Amino acid sequence: MTTPKNENTDALRADPPEKSFNIRCPRLGHQINFPYCRSENSGLPCFKTLDCWYNHFDVHAYLTDELSKEDFQKAFLNKGKPKITSLFDLIEQAKIKKGKQI
Repeated sequence: MTTPKNENTDALRADPPEKSFNIRCPRLGHQINFPYCRSENSGLPCFKTLDCWYNHFDVHAYLTDELSKEDFQKAFLNKGKPKITSLFDLIEQAKIKKGKQI
């Protein structure tokens, strides 16, 4: 499938591709469509959506129109915890859970 272009320019359209158009997800490792990426994060887009779909349509324009400023910021602009911090949190949770089982 070719990438849809705006008829008057070489710019990408702001409309997402059809549901049948799939790309490889770097997080999941298999083919997925845009509707999955659009709502993967508890109804918000996956944080990688802008990176994965920018070659296929003007995903930034589409999502800034579709999402509130707060939701856009929540999905793309908030820095997540560093992986090491998340691992320490999981270790602490496991220790607490194990302590409760004794």
